[in-house]
Amino acid sequence: MSPAFSYSIAVFIIIFIAGFAVNLLKKHYIFQLLGIAFFFTYITISTAIYIERTAETSFRAIFYRSMPSLFGISACLVSMTLGFWLYPVLRKKIRH
Repeated sequence: MSPAFSYSIAVFIIIFIAGFAVNLLKKHYIFQLLGIAFFFTYITISTAIYIERTAETSFRAIFYRSMPSLFGISACLVSMTLGFWLYPVLRKKIRH
């Protein structure tokens, strides 16, 4: 297993756990959309800088550099789905 993949799994787990806490908020989707926008912007800027500084770039190098952010986006999307599907029931039980 490559270090990039191990690091990406760790990023997914951390963002996913943070997503559980954010899902307790009523407007959780705003924070999760901000997270997705942040990761997408980071991928774009990081890739542009890497391509500019490196003469010979490969898709593999760019993919491995983007993997943690892609896993972060995945964690945001999964936790957002759970926030719409599972958490309304939990929020009602906590409030009553």
